[in-house]
Amino acid sequence: MKKFFLSGALLAALALATAASAQTTPPAPPTTDPAAVPLTPEQQKQRTDDAKAAYDQQQQQARANEQAVRDTKSQLKEQANQEKDLKKQLRAQREQEKAQKVQLKEQRRLAQDAKKQERAALALAKAEKRRARELEKAK
Repeated sequence: MKKFFLSGALLAALALATAASAQTTPPAPPTTDPAAVPLTPEQQKQRTDDAKAAYDQQQQQARANEQAVRDTKSQLKEQANQEKDLKKQLRAQREQEKAQKVQLKEQRRLAQDAKKQERAALALAKAEKRRARELEKAK
């Protein structure tokens, strides 16, 4: 796949170089075979430089794309970690609320028990007072 892109880029660079050199150089006498036309060293160097520049640009673009993918993955991982942390916090908060609810129920139950004991003690005190009055009347 990489070779395919590279050869495509090389071909495009060669076509671009040919078009550019055709505009700057006087037209060559027509021949029957384009491959038979010898290139000057300057033309060969220009083609090589153009192909290398195209290759370098592709490599740079590929690296930039790979970096963007890595950054996106990193952001997604960070977001997933934040979601996990929030879920943990919510779970802990719910557990704390449950514990507080249980504690409140226990406090209410203890308050009710204390009130029942207080009523029982009051009833006992009234009964003792009545008995004491009855004993005094009986004397």
